[in-house]
Amino acid sequence: MILMDQETKRKSIHIGFGFLTPLIAIFPRMLLILITLIALFFIIVIARPNMWKRGFEAMASRERDVKTGYLYGPLLYILMVMISVILLDLRIAAAVFCIMAFGDGFANVIGSRFGRRRFPRFQNKSFEGFLAFLLAGFISSSILFFFVGLNPEITPDLTFFRIKGPEDLQTIYFIVINFLVCFISALVELTTGDKLNDNITVPVLSGLLLTFLLKF
Repeated sequence: MILMDQETKRKSIHIGFGFLTPLIAIFPRMLLILITLIALFFIIVIARPNMWKRGFEAMASRERDVKTGYLYGPLLYILMVMISVILLDLRIAAAVFCIMAFGDGFANVIGSRFGRRRFPRFQNKSFEGFLAFLLAGFISSSILFFFVGLNPEITPDLTFFRIKGPEDLQTIYFIVINFLVCFISALVELTTGDKLNDNITVPVLSGLLLTFLLKF
């Protein structure tokens, strides 16, 4: 009863979190660390079946949550946010969780409702879900790039299709790299099995790739 279509609810929260990701690039690093510590305290101490049963049952989406008494997915998610804001350029951290929030969220919602073509080796994943991850992650993080600005020396705008000079070439480079990273992230989400968790694999890989390729 606890687990009835809770996965969709969980992914809806994923998507909702995506609208907050620009704050990662705007807020001071120490404030972000404080916020994630408070969120960790809430998940580890408050959102437990013996402390807040109704809230726990509303958020629990997997059998592992019920067995352990911890919201395993949100716990890993918040941990990865905290690690990212500590170690990465904050613009990169914001982009990583924009990809994660919208990409992973829409992959589940679209895949579970409209997925028809299943991958032979990953029967619980569909081509429609994979495409939803790629497009949602790419579009959302590209919008973030334009509004926040990945390179403080230039301000990307929506005229990047017209190559006028080096700044436009740099902007196109950002778009190409972002698409490549979103594509690889979608593949990682597709192939991540039960022994791993895409709340770990996707942020780690996309964060490393963006940091290396954009030279932050």
